[in-house]
Amino acid sequence: MHYLKLEKEFANFIHTKKCISVNTGTAALHTALESLQLPADSKVIVPDFTMYATALAVYYARLHPVFVDCDNNLLIDLDKVEEIIDEKTKVLMVTHIYGRIVDMDKVMHLAKKYNLRVIEDACEAHGAMWNGKPVGSFDIGCFSFYNNKIVHGEEGGAITSDDTNLLKIAADMKSMSFGESHNFFHSQIGFNYRMTNSQAAMILDSLHEVQDNLKKRQEITNKFNSLFDKKFQMPNNREVVWVYDLCHPRADTVVKRLKDIGVSARHSFKPMSLMPLFNDNYRKNTNAYLKSNEVFYLNIDISWNDKMITEVCEKTSTIMEEEL
Repeated sequence: MHYLKLEKEFANFIHTKKCISVNTGTAALHTALESLQLPADSKVIVPDFTMYATALAVYYARLHPVFVDCDNNLLIDLDKVEEIIDEKTKVLMVTHIYGRIVDMDKVMHLAKKYNLRVIEDACEAHGAMWNGKPVGSFDIGCFSFYNNKIVHGEEGGAITSDDTNLLKIAADMKSMSFGESHNFFHSQIGFNYRMTNSQAAMILDSLHEVQDNLKKRQEITNKFNSLFDKKFQMPNNREVVWVYDLCHPRADTVVKRLKDIGVSARHSFKPMSLMPLFNDNYRKNTNAYLKSNEVFYLNIDISWNDKMITEVCEKTSTIMEEEL
């Protein structure tokens, strides 16, 4: 079974005892939360600047998200976490944004101090390390294998952890909670989140090429760093490169113009507290709001040669200068 082979190899890659495969990164986040089997009124700390799936997973699990603003690196501002922790807070979720890594030493210190579980949304950070320890190995790691990710198939996801009891629950839940007897008595909530063997095979192929992939992404980033005007560059502190983000006061207009000429550019995340689903008394003075209006990113294609890299940079730079 390819999915079993993937679970073994990906666990080895992340340096955790086990890995459970699921059909999407969203399913990984959701199942991880469900597997904790928390009280219904539990609170989960969530970055305000993140992909929608991070917050949706909390909503799916019938828990309460509490959003925290980002810092200038687009990462959850850990200095603002402690002030919102109360007796109902059970989980601290962090997202490693665009290959930049949250300070996991500080995260684990907070977790130990307040008895919190930690879920790392590492969907954009395959292969990244924090102080010599792989991202996704600190408590509970969640990964996406969507086709634009570093390790990818067409779809897929994974949960990684040393907590084998939690992963046993997750393995049951992802398969409709049939249990070992498969007698159609379902003792807990279950989901149809199984990964197909065909997807697992594609992901395994990508996993086997991950070091070469990461190297090529870094080479493209180095080239971009040398070509783009510094005034448009975001902090060059990506531990791994998923995409190349830039800043501009009219980012949305720049993205539209780039798409019109065939350059693969995308908007940055919008704050979760802005989403109608959460009705979070949103404030426009948050850093997450400010960054969402000035940050965009270029997708990276490892098949690009130097000519294509230079062409993307020149087209992007021209539009950015024209829109100032």
